[in-house]
Amino acid sequence: MLQKKYVFGCASGLALTMAAGGAFAQAQTLPGLAAAADSNAVSELVVTAQKRSERLQDVPVVVTVLTEAKLEANNVRSVSDLVTLTPGLTSTTNGSEGTTIARIRGVGNVADNPGLEDAVGLYIDGIYRPRNGVSFNDLGELNDIEILKGPQGTLFGKNTIAGVIQITTKRPSFTYSALGEATVQNYNGYGGSVSLTGPVVADKVAIRLYVADRERDGYIPVVQAPTTHIPDQNDEHVFTTRDQLLVNFTDDLDVNFIADYSRRRDHCCVAVDYQNGSPATVQNEVFPGTVPNPVSPRNNTAFLNRSTLDLITDQGISAEGHWKTPWLGNAVLTSITAYRDSKENTGGDTDGTLADIIDTNPATNFTRFRQFSEELQYRGSTARLNWQVGFFYSHELLDNGVFLQNGPALGPYLNVLSAGALPANGFPAGEGAMDTFHQREHSEAIYTQEEFKLTDQLSLIGGLRYTWEHKDLNSEYANNDTANTCANVLQAATGSPTPIPFSAFGNFSKAIFGTACLVNPAFKGLNTTQSLDEGALTGTAKLQYKFNDEAMVYGSYSRGNLVGGFNLAEVTTPFGPGGAPNTSLAPQTDTSFPAENVNAYELGAKTQWLDRRLALNAALFFQSYRDHQLNAFTGTQFVEFTIPEAQTGGAELEGAFAVTPDLTLNGGVTYAETTYPSDAKNKAVLQAPGSELFLLPGSRLSYAPLWSITLGGSYKHPVTEGWDGFVNVDAKYSSSYQIGSDEDPNKNQPGFALVNGSVGVTTHDKRLEFSVWGTNLFNQFYKQTAFDGVLQTFSTPPAANPGMNNYYAFPGEPRFYGATFKVRFE
Repeated sequence: MLQKKYVFGCASGLALTMAAGGAFAQAQTLPGLAAAADSNAVSELVVTAQKRSERLQDVPVVVTVLTEAKLEANNVRSVSDLVTLTPGLTSTTNGSEGTTIARIRGVGNVADNPGLEDAVGLYIDGIYRPRNGVSFNDLGELNDIEILKGPQGTLFGKNTIAGVIQITTKRPSFTYSALGEATVQNYNGYGGSVSLTGPVVADKVAIRLYVADRERDGYIPVVQAPTTHIPDQNDEHVFTTRDQLLVNFTDDLDVNFIADYSRRRDHCCVAVDYQNGSPATVQNEVFPGTVPNPVSPRNNTAFLNRSTLDLITDQGISAEGHWKTPWLGNAVLTSITAYRDSKENTGGDTDGTLADIIDTNPATNFTRFRQFSEELQYRGSTARLNWQVGFFYSHELLDNGVFLQNGPALGPYLNVLSAGALPANGFPAGEGAMDTFHQREHSEAIYTQEEFKLTDQLSLIGGLRYTWEHKDLNSEYANNDTANTCANVLQAATGSPTPIPFSAFGNFSKAIFGTACLVNPAFKGLNTTQSLDEGALTGTAKLQYKFNDEAMVYGSYSRGNLVGGFNLAEVTTPFGPGGAPNTSLAPQTDTSFPAENVNAYELGAKTQWLDRRLALNAALFFQSYRDHQLNAFTGTQFVEFTIPEAQTGGAELEGAFAVTPDLTLNGGVTYAETTYPSDAKNKAVLQAPGSELFLLPGSRLSYAPLWSITLGGSYKHPVTEGWDGFVNVDAKYSSSYQIGSDEDPNKNQPGFALVNGSVGVTTHDKRLEFSVWGTNLFNQFYKQTAFDGVLQTFSTPPAANPGMNNYYAFPGEPRFYGATFKVRFE
């Protein structure tokens, strides 16, 4: 029904947009519409959404463009700051900044498992970043950011089945200038940046240097034991530098070299208890006062026996060269070569209570990516044809260490939970699950996209891409269980006088023996190797009609691919015939999952009105996903589910209006109807015996609000001789949505609005600027992600009986406010 509804809606929408275009062509002759001055027009935006410079209004793709002025007005320094400015974009941060993930039109995945790659492709200065989370640092001086919505599998390749975030920083200039910025804010925050650009050799060599350092205390207070000293959590300690060297070898050849380095040393990211069931009562009987009970649903205080710690180092070098060749009408050859190295160490109080039950150590819990990539692009044009071909290669090494460590309180806690069946000394402190993973990936792709101008107004765009993917994984499991608790419990349950053989673990269910076998002896000493080879053909076909320079309509089909991979976790086989994955105690040595594919359809119109004072762009879309990758947390582990079908469809509208030369308004609306179809294929997977996701068929996708609305305005006006005053306000409303993977009603985030704003003064030449600003001005409390409490989930599956669970969430950022002073030298 959803597909039929959107096919009908898209056909109707195409008729409406074509009628609007025709009406617009006539409206230009009406009196009064031409009265507006050209200087009051909405700024003409140039984008590279098709890897060539084009007017935004000429590009048959839904693109939200955030200009330098917009980014500065909203103090945008990382990808997570884009959410308030972009309809249809959501972002969440889970257990660390490295698990921050972006979603577009309700489509994305959960980043806690590095084996899953992101559905939203992230490019910074043309360089593909394999995971979103490594780029949530200070990005430096930004030129603009383009958010491309919908699959972009032809030009941007694999892992763009939801869209692309394309960030462009400022390049070196051959005009001397320098900028100093200092900021103070609440939570004892302070920081600043310094940048310098200019020629080293006139017209031949130029540099741009950028350095920034920012500090802020945490915003989540901690209840802790009297002998501990845990600071408020979710603080910020960031240092970054980004240095560039531009060399013009000839008039036709230039190369820009970039070296960047970022370091974070944060106490992040901590979850808080917001709803309690019977586990809170039990735990407080064993360890009084270690869990808040009762607890407020708006609780923003953590109960911890040790601090979280998130250590991130992200660095890289790159070279981007452009050569205007003497062939094919001076076609341009572009080469982008890069090497990146990103490492994150995380640790903290895993159970989130004052009792030391389960924890992780940053010395042994880490994720490291090392990536080399090369992309070649060759593009040119004739009177009737715009063409480009390309090649992409990447080689990635991924190392991941996971050590879930027993705390001294684990044994006594499980002893009480089991009514004495589990010995209090059965889980020695310091032991636990110790797993390491080493993955090697090679990816190659060739692609082409052409635009044929059938007439001066009608164009046909077609593109194809073929991607080869190879992955190798070595997994080493070193579980340590000297007390043999699991084996002893299994023997007692079966009456067997001898140790349970390895092969018999498939006969036991996690639902019954999972707590006793928290450290599963079947994985002890297990080493596995796996290999995966995939090939994928993706592409697009678009038909575009231009009424004139102010009105255009288009229709498109796109196919995208999100590469398959391996679940980097202790995965077990289904329990019983037809059971859900990961429900027995027997190791599953094949942890692979298939690629996800999408077929997407879009109808759009881009128009300008009132002598280009008003720009309105609209689109209808429908996207159908096969083998959707979902990573779900069950209270004790992450489980990868491959869901046969998922869908999203809806409409988008974005616009900008230059009301006067001083006042500009902008806004956008995304309506996204997402669903897991309630058909036989989905039910067979999601409602198999033992499945944690039995509520998903017929439900909406997680983290996917039905409505996403942005509204903003910018006003600037002279206040005195030589000085201008300015005011900027931006707001984002999201309707209610699910913030868990299993559609548990207790993990619903009600609709909420965030408002950012700034007010200040600047000289006409922008040499001096002072502003006061705020984000989340009304201090809206909201939750980013909710999950079942670690070892505090007694219901199986968790959503079946919420009263038997404790619930935790990662809160969103509170109100931040501060003042910024800038000084420019030119």
